[in-house]
Amino acid sequence: MMKFIVTFDDYENRMVPTSFKVSKPGVENIADQFLRDLGKNYDLRVGKEFNKKKGNCAWYVQEFYQWCENNGTPVRIVYFPETEKAKDAHIAILIDDLVLDFAHKQFSKDKKERYSVLPLKDYKKYGYSDKMELLDEVPSWIEDIYPLDEK
Repeated sequence: MMKFIVTFDDYENRMVPTSFKVSKPGVENIADQFLRDLGKNYDLRVGKEFNKKKGNCAWYVQEFYQWCENNGTPVRIVYFPETEKAKDAHIAILIDDLVLDFAHKQFSKDKKERYSVLPLKDYKKYGYSDKMELLDEVPSWIEDIYPLDEK
């Protein structure tokens, strides 16, 4: 029987890629798993209108990023600064070149929408420019983080 010893260095230097190729159904599968876990403790507001004071984009990014860290899933964050056409900044998850957006309901106005998975370039139609920032962690400078209501 072989035994393996995990050293301190193994925890500090995890061999996790910074990006990986996934399909839209693969990202949707990850999002569904996250929402199943999140739904155990929070009202996911399915069938309700978007309310930026209950589960805004910053809160979803913070929660999903932590969930991914715990599961060893590499993701990045994309920050869309406000523009003349898009009066509010927006933040979402980036997996490969797909944006996973749990607060997309604010754009679509679809009460049943739980998230969207769109190519990065599609955010131009919401008024965002190519001047987005790609981040490797949740930025500390985000001020307005509004959680969902607990069950």
